[in-house]
This record gives sequence, C-alpha cells and structure tokens, in this order.
Amino acid sequence: MIVFIDRQHAGKPNNPEDRGASVEPLSFGLGLEAMYTGYLSLMIEEKLLENGVKVIPISDGFYADRHKRVNEYSKRFKNEEQVYLALHLNSGGGDYSSFFHMGSTDGADLASAICDKVREASLPGLVRCLPKKCSSGDWTKNAWYTIKGVGNPIAICCEPLFMDTHRDLLTMESLRSIASAIASGIISWSL
Repeated sequence: MIVFIDRQHAGKPNNPEDRGASVEPLSFGLGLEAMYTGYLSLMIEEKLLENGVKVIPISDGFYADRHKRVNEYSKRFKNEEQVYLALHLNSGGGDYSSFFHMGSTDGADLASAICDKVREASLPGLVRCLPKKCSSGDWTKNAWYTIKGVGNPIAICCEPLFMDTHRDLLTMESLRSIASAIASGIISWSL
C-alpha cells in the first residue's frame, strides 16, 4: 500500500501567507492550521512507516497541480492499494471529526474505518466522527475541492477536529493520538 499525505494550506504559490484557519497562538504551532497539519502529517507518516506502508508527502502547489502530481505518481504503484489524504483542521465551533470521500464504496469504507479508530481514541471533546460523502453542490463543497481531481488513489479530506472548539487537543500528545487513529484506520481498512 502507498499513502499520499497532502499537508494543505501550505505552499500556495499565489498566496504563501495563507496558512488556513487560525486560533490565538498556543505554546506551539503559532495557532495556524498549516503548522498543526504539518505536525500531524509527520506523525501519520511515522505510524504508517512503522507498519510497512509506503508514504509520499505532498505539500505545495494549487489543488489541481497536487492532484495531477499524485495521479502521475500513482501510475508507478498500479498493483498496490493507494490512499490520498488531504489534511485539514476545521474551525467554526463544531464538536466532531469529519472524513470526507467522493462517494465510492471504498472511499466510504475507508472514511468509516478511520472514524472507528478516532472514536476508539476517546479524545476529550470529540463527540462524533462523521464519514461523509462530499459534493460540489452543498456545505461539503470545500472538502470536495480538496480531493476532486484525484484519480486512482482513494481520496479522503481529513478534518479531525475544530481548532476553536478543541483547543485542548492542539498538543503534541493529542495530535499523536489523532495521527495514530488515522493511520490505524487506514491499516485496518486495507486488511
């Protein structure tokens, strides 16, 4: 299996200052979404590598360019399961995690497997985990844009917490638990 981990809200050629959602700076991460997804991406990568999963990180370019690059890379791994993660953190007062997919059975199953592991992690304040199909025509459209151009890999837009609601989870320990849950969900789905 190979997993493409895309740290979103970093490396935008047209707006390098864009770092996504923000909260009042904490002890690390400057309160910026792109910083926390950076930590999260490395932690997910570490957990996957420990379990023999190949990982290719992606972190720059417009969404279409990132998707094109992943689609090109994926041709080299035709005979392996492939996953693409668009990593985000949400903002706006929610009390849940969401893992968005494009609607395929495999996408729905993968999003559900990740949610199962997030629930098992029992992180304080994360009341629900929602595997959700996204589309261009409703409130899920922002998630849809982050994965719409990905071809062969099963694409998931990850929104594991709300930065404003779950400030207490913006710690290395909690991010490590979230990363472990995401990686474990991917691994359990692939078995």
